[in-house]
Amino acid sequence: MSDSEATPAPAPEPESSGAPETPPQSPQPAGQPRPRDADYASVVQIDRNEDVATICGRIEAAPTYAVVVHAPGGNRELSREIGIRRLKRHAEESGRTIAIATSSWALASRARTVRIPVARKPEHVRWDSGGRMVLRLGRASILIPPLGRYIQGLAVVLAVLAVVALAFTMGPSASIVAYPPTETVERTVLIVASPDFPSVNLESLQVPAQNVTNTRTVTLAVPATGTQTVGSEFAVVTVTIYNDGDEDITLPEGTRFSTSGPAPEFELQDEEEIPAGGQRAVAAYAVEPGTVGNIGPGTISGIVDSESDDLRAENLGNAGGGKDGPATAVSTADVITIRDLAENLAVVESIKRTLVEDRPHDAVFLDTAGVDVELGEPSPPPGTIADVVVMDVRVTVTALAVVSSVLDAVAASVLAEGQTGEFIPGSVSAVETGARQFDAETRMIETELLIRGEFARNLSRSDIEAAVSGKSKSGAVATLSERYGIDDVELDLTPGWAPRLPRFGFRLDVELRTRDGVPDDADEELADTAATPANASPTPGN
Repeated sequence: MSDSEATPAPAPEPESSGAPETPPQSPQPAGQPRPRDADYASVVQIDRNEDVATICGRIEAAPTYAVVVHAPGGNRELSREIGIRRLKRHAEESGRTIAIATSSWALASRARTVRIPVARKPEHVRWDSGGRMVLRLGRASILIPPLGRYIQGLAVVLAVLAVVALAFTMGPSASIVAYPPTETVERTVLIVASPDFPSVNLESLQVPAQNVTNTRTVTLAVPATGTQTVGSEFAVVTVTIYNDGDEDITLPEGTRFSTSGPAPEFELQDEEEIPAGGQRAVAAYAVEPGTVGNIGPGTISGIVDSESDDLRAENLGNAGGGKDGPATAVSTADVITIRDLAENLAVVESIKRTLVEDRPHDAVFLDTAGVDVELGEPSPPPGTIADVVVMDVRVTVTALAVVSSVLDAVAASVLAEGQTGEFIPGSVSAVETGARQFDAETRMIETELLIRGEFARNLSRSDIEAAVSGKSKSGAVATLSERYGIDDVELDLTPGWAPRLPRFGFRLDVELRTRDGVPDDADEELADTAATPANASPTPGN
């Protein structure tokens, strides 16, 4: 960034100011109107295990110049020095101003060492705090001045004690997730999307696009067409058993007789008793089907695992009845067929549409989609007796899209006119309605989108704060139901034994959501645009 484009430093706030903190404004080229969201910061929520590269990508996709990285439970990589420095360097190189909102002491301390503003909640960020600590008193905030090492430590301890004292004297904290009655609002807009746009311009509706990807495993199956000759019926032979001992010996069912050469073993189907000093002719069946069991005289050579040395066995005649027949098997041609089918998945429209199914809140441009197919091994291999041959194929679809966070910003702006309720983030959906112009060289897309979003009916988060302030948990739920028709509420009161919700707004964390993020009719329109493949019907699996 050149000196002429440098972001002006925010004016210092009074040390005890009750006014909401305002993010620094983004630089604006001369002659262009300033976007309407220039005075707002985006909030990017991350989890504990999200890596730095992913976080940087999400910051870059944020629609505003100022971005608050919200890590409620902290983040392992950003809690390390190398991770937080990578984050700050990326923000500086991409021309963003960042802050950290977290309850993690380790992450907060690490952010302050590189002079990144820190707060517990996104709405409490003091953008002029740098590496200094901020003490909040109600709606006011006080910057703790930089002091000597030990004095500053003492100041921190005293501040913590003051906060603890305030926590006990001013009441508990509560988080409320409300699912209010909503109204679906829609509007058709013409947008221009490109990966080269760094942020959302709500005046011209130029929005950043980025590659999105999904991967699925598709199991293909084709019928086997080969044949193999296999045994179909078992041979039977008469075995003469001699008992040279002085006692009768009983042979149990399943007793096996060994053979010489490649012939299979034979076994008894019934229990047989051999008299002392005598002999008995019994029927034995081959353990494998087929003509391989049609042995000649004298092939049986003994009794398998016999515990008596007094027994001998032999066949005096031929075995018969063993037969062979054809059976369905996997052929080399079947393997070629299933491989060709897998490679053709790259042009199957239903495969591309899995990206839309997995990302219902993004505007995915399927004309830009590319499919990468990774073939597995056909199973079973050629020559195996089987009715079908199957193969797992790993399919990765990548396409340009306007992601949900960007669509939220657009929807909140273009749909807000005439609305008395608050827009519900995450409820947006978008469907292309007209012809699309795509420049493959610049990757710029101009298209018409039907954008839908949900608005709470005559309700905002501040209304909910005012309605539940100071009430018992059951009273708060009843009030929201009676006053606003909100019957679906998730209320978490900390500590759990606290009798009432806090009276102070900064101790209440209210969030509006909708159970049905994408309206049913939007799903139907998306489904109508899907192309039915002319051949092959692979079954996708997660």
